[in-house]
Amino acid sequence: MNNELKTMLESIIQEALKPIKEEMQTIKGEVQTLKGDIQTIKDEVQTLKGDMQTIKGEAQTIKSQVNENTQLLKAVIQRQEETDAKLDAISTDVHKLHGEINYIKEEMSDIKTTVDFTYQKTTKNELEIFKLKQN
Repeated sequence: MNNELKTMLESIIQEALKPIKEEMQTIKGEVQTLKGDIQTIKDEVQTLKGDMQTIKGEAQTIKSQVNENTQLLKAVIQRQEETDAKLDAISTDVHKLHGEINYIKEEMSDIKTTVDFTYQKTTKNELEIFKLKQN
């Protein structure tokens, strides 16, 4: 009877343990799935780290280019200011020359009037001389 009792107890224990074993198998499967998911996450984190390194390198390149562009822009602005100053000086010279040209035109007009007067006077005098010689 002892053997029979032992067999019965083993059978009862195995029956009682069967749902626990099934649950353990389910948990093992889920743990394996979690391990796979964790590995996937690790791989994705590694990929992200690589992407971040690439982005950092590109950002550094962009930063260097922006600094270079800033220096070039400052140089262009300085040259533009110098050009503006030269243009102002040229503009002043042009205005001065314009005034001088107007003065010269006025003087030329006065000279022309004088020459015309002299010409008319000379012509009149020659006519008078001619008339005197004829008489």
